[in-house]
Amino acid sequence: MSDEVVVITPELAPGTGGLADYTLRLLENWPHPADIKILVSPGNSIDPAACPYRTAILASDPSAILAQLPAIGGRVLIQYSAYGFDHFGYPRDFIWTLIDWKKKSGGRLVVMFHEIWTFWPVTNKNFFIQLLHRRAIKRLLQSADEVFTSTSSQGEHLRALSPRTPVHVLPVGSNIRRNENAKAARIPRCAVLFGLQRARTRTLKRMQNDLNSLSDEGVITKIITVGGGDAPNCDAEERGLLAGFKLKQAFEQRGLLPEGEVSELLLTASIGIFAQNELSLGKSGTFMAYAAHELNVLADFADVTKSEPVCWLVSPRELLAQISPVELKTRAQRLLAWQQKNSSWKSIAKRFTEALASGAENS
Repeated sequence: MSDEVVVITPELAPGTGGLADYTLRLLENWPHPADIKILVSPGNSIDPAACPYRTAILASDPSAILAQLPAIGGRVLIQYSAYGFDHFGYPRDFIWTLIDWKKKSGGRLVVMFHEIWTFWPVTNKNFFIQLLHRRAIKRLLQSADEVFTSTSSQGEHLRALSPRTPVHVLPVGSNIRRNENAKAARIPRCAVLFGLQRARTRTLKRMQNDLNSLSDEGVITKIITVGGGDAPNCDAEERGLLAGFKLKQAFEQRGLLPEGEVSELLLTASIGIFAQNELSLGKSGTFMAYAAHELNVLADFADVTKSEPVCWLVSPRELLAQISPVELKTRAQRLLAWQQKNSSWKSIAKRFTEALASGAENS
């Protein structure tokens, strides 16, 4: 088997999207030197300074794609997102080319499903496109040596489609590296809301009633938002929502900050506000950033009777009931321990390299 590893990703330039940052973090933590080549979906930029490995744009023609992959043996890792590889969410030629390559080369194929097919009602025209997409993914699953995905719900769908294929749940890593040199102390009752602005606005709307109550009771006295913006009107909408909480120590909109400053802020606040649903935990870089910075994560689905990591989160009703500081500290510490064990970048890179190497001695 060839020593070459080909990583195929929709994007690679830092800050252009979650899969670009994911792939770059993965490569930074690759456990040993390797002959790696990165192929990036057409239409996306490549920043050579951000990646020490060989890079190229993925060809669009199936025969040209095959020419970019190892002819005999070799290892291929796919960072799969359907819309990342195809505008309509069904990269048909790409999927069938991978299946063809696996059959002809005898190489090792590992797929990380960041997204699977989308679910539409039968009355929607996209239903039939995604039905074909689902069938193609089934064939890809049957061809792959190992498969990963970021959430248990996606894992269940993939296993139902191809029960004999090994499917592993591997949560994403933190998109903000912890600044170990930061010496700032935690500010009690200070909450942070991190992420893209549209997501922040949705969070403030969804948790409006809970945040009003927490502010009224003085449980949260300040909220700081941080992350990229979308447009001036979005700034105004976010500002209006924050002002409506009548926080005793007001609020701040920090906007887009360098990674080190974001990390320092996450190490200074006490609470991280999270309003995505429970099924999204494993694929949320924001959630993992909160966990990696030992914050108490505020979520309406928090429940001590559920499995990790949900049992380590904190619900609005618990904060209103004046949960003890000792319990809050314990949960934050245990959430950090869970994150370091399950989704640190070193552990993620190790899992992929093991999957790519498995069986190589018999090839």
